[in-house]
Amino acid sequence: MDMKCTITYFLVFFLLVSCRHDFERPTWETDISTPLIHTSLDFTNIINDTILKFDTLNDNSLKLLFQKEIINYSFDSLINLKPISTTKNVKLETINFSNTTITNSVTLGNLISSIDFGTFLLPNGGTAIIPAYSDLLNNVFPIDANEYFEEMIFTEGNIELIIENGLPTDLSNVVIELRNAGQSNNIITMNIPTLVSGESKTTTQSLANQTLFGNLEVEIISADIVGTSPNAVTIDYSDALTSKIIIRDIELQEGVAIFPSQEIFDEDTVVAFDIGEVKLKRVLVAEGGVEVVGVSTIQDTLKIEYKIPGTTFNGQPFEFYYELPPAPEGGSITETKLFDFSGYLIDMTGKYGDTINTIYTESRGWIDSSGVITHISLEDSVFNTITIKEIIPDKAWGYMGKDTVYENQELDFSNFSSFNGQFDLKFTEVKLLTENFIGANADIKINNFKSINDQSEIELNSDILSSIININAASENLNSGHEVNSSTIELVFDEKNSNIDELIENKPKTIGVDFEILLNPNDNQEDGFLFRNYGIKSELQIEIPLSFSGSNIILKDTLDVSFSIDNIQQGSLSLLVQNSYPIDAEIKMILMDENNLALENLFSEQIVQASEVDAFGKTISSTSSELHFPFNNISESLLSCKKIAFEVKLDTQPSNQFITIYDYYTMDLKLVAKFNYYLE
Repeated sequence: MDMKCTITYFLVFFLLVSCRHDFERPTWETDISTPLIHTSLDFTNIINDTILKFDTLNDNSLKLLFQKEIINYSFDSLINLKPISTTKNVKLETINFSNTTITNSVTLGNLISSIDFGTFLLPNGGTAIIPAYSDLLNNVFPIDANEYFEEMIFTEGNIELIIENGLPTDLSNVVIELRNAGQSNNIITMNIPTLVSGESKTTTQSLANQTLFGNLEVEIISADIVGTSPNAVTIDYSDALTSKIIIRDIELQEGVAIFPSQEIFDEDTVVAFDIGEVKLKRVLVAEGGVEVVGVSTIQDTLKIEYKIPGTTFNGQPFEFYYELPPAPEGGSITETKLFDFSGYLIDMTGKYGDTINTIYTESRGWIDSSGVITHISLEDSVFNTITIKEIIPDKAWGYMGKDTVYENQELDFSNFSSFNGQFDLKFTEVKLLTENFIGANADIKINNFKSINDQSEIELNSDILSSIININAASENLNSGHEVNSSTIELVFDEKNSNIDELIENKPKTIGVDFEILLNPNDNQEDGFLFRNYGIKSELQIEIPLSFSGSNIILKDTLDVSFSIDNIQQGSLSLLVQNSYPIDAEIKMILMDENNLALENLFSEQIVQASEVDAFGKTISSTSSELHFPFNNISESLLSCKKIAFEVKLDTQPSNQFITIYDYYTMDLKLVAKFNYYLE
């Protein structure tokens, strides 16, 4: 319980003064006696520390318990999935372009209207003999392909020119040329001696290393009308001589055109992590992600889809989609996207489940037909850099590798060193409880264990320390809130197998521990696991039954107080003590300010008498003692006093006799003040 309490002292004086002359100044001297403090001290409230506590044995005697963690090592650093990047520089291997057909016609009506009195002599719908004509079809006909393309440079492909004679008369000496508009170089030249009515002729030309523009032209160099004599035929102005251009089987070097959907890349990638001997099969991600940097010179929207089939969140695979806008002419466009991996479970056994430490990915990039004229070249490329950012696992499964950790620590043990004086413990038991929370076996070797204070160091001697402590692997607990069932081992040191009592009686300020941990010593834990913030813990548990002998043992306690009086001439403090401990005690009181600075030290010539005991040294009756602490001229100290500290010095007599402390032993203190007070 908390012995610190604030006690405020009120001294109220009612002074009734009768009529007096103004020049009179009356004074009084008065003796005042008042109780100040009433409290109890016992061993259970001397210690105020979360790692120290008292427990009660079956006979109601006290046992001091000390718990201190000496090893808490997490092997998170074993799984260091550093950032890893893969970059693909994909050039357009092909530019797929569908077959294109362009048609142009010269109708019979056009031809007849070009003859003098032709429409009169050969009216539409009539029947007549068509006479023979020479060079009637000599003309240049534009072919507009701009709705399909503006320019195309071919690595492969063919162009077909098909002439269909839909006129009611045969043609002869037909010479036709196809070229880019305004140029002299022909792409195709056709020489047809006779083209019978209703028939067609086809000529095919390779387009390899050729360039086509959207503006083409067909020139009929010559085409003689044979005529239908002596047979009359029906005149239908819609009958026509048709030229059909088919561009097929194309492989472009580049072009400015309306491109159909293009697949730019479709690739599988395996990202392998170099993590030494660790062989990971699965990882649950605490932190991490994927960064994608896309750089494109393609002047069309590039769509990218990225998948990691073996990486799932709530059963759904990790995938994302993003778009690279069209690049400017002669330049490039760059986009960076970051996607979070947190909470995802990664299968690290590859596409077919036969590898370790790998992430299998799928990526695809394509262009949808936008219906817009766009420039695309085989020199265009896409840089696609995928970086798996540093992954911090929350959980990992697989073989955790072998690792040896060396540690040398000094642990705070000042709670024992605060017991001033010399004592001898009748019995001490120290337990070293080690828990393994990792899915892998471990060995622990304690190289050194020692008690350290300002004057000496004492090393623990025990055969236990000469052997290696083997701890089995932990197990997963899938059906409980405690996800790991730890494996534990307990080592016990006592006065029979060690000199542990000497280490405790040394009243150490620190305990020095030098140890090493070897993970997977047998190298055979293939299906292990490691969870974040879980590792191997060792706790020191010291149990000391309070049966001891000693001299000059000093216990301390401090109480908050407040005085509001001055002009104290002299007086004394009396401490009334009811003691059920079978131990004599001397008590010193220290007046302190709010900063714990000593103002006055007060001593008494009396001592606290030990309780009455039976033949076994057990208290049968408490004793009463009164200790006097006289003082002079400490008015100023009392006004500044905010705390009173008690120092209780104990001596067990005789020195070779052990005293057992029981939980009902107390030392009740009642502090009474006697003041000589001067009033004006």
